Amino acid sequence: MADSSGLRRSARAALAAGAAGSVVLMMRAGARQRSILLILLFTGWVLSPFLALALANVLARGWQPSTRTALYGAMLGVSFISLSIYGLHAMLGGAKAGFIYLVVPAACWLLIGMAAATAAFVSPRR
Repeated sequence: MADSSGLRRSARAALAAGAAGSVVLMMRAGARQRSILLILLFTGWVLSPFLALALANVLARGWQPSTRTALYGAMLGVSFISLSIYGLHAMLGGAKAGFIYLVVPAACWLLIGMAAATAAFVSPRR
C-alpha cells in the first residue's frame, strides 16, 4: 500500500479544519457558560483527539505505509464525525451540549484506538 501525499495533505487539512470548527461550535454551544475553568477543560477535551492525531502524524515518518494510511483515515474520520455531530447539534439542538461535547471526543478516541489496533494487526512484521 503506497503512501499518498494527496491523502496526507487532505488528512492534515481536514484535521486542522476539524479542530478549528469543533472549538468554534463548542464556544457557540457554551456561549452562556461563565466558568472559564469549565470552558478551558472542555476545550482541552474537545481538542485532545485532534492533538493526538497531529502528534502521531509528526511521528509517522518511520511507520509502515499501511499504518500511516490508517492514521490518515483516522484523521479524516475524527474530523468528519466531530464536525457532523457538533454541526447537527448547533442546527437542531436536542441533547444537552455538555453531553455531546463529552461523548464525541470519547468516541473519537475509540475510533483512533480501533484504527491503531487494525493497523497493528494488518501491518507486516519487521
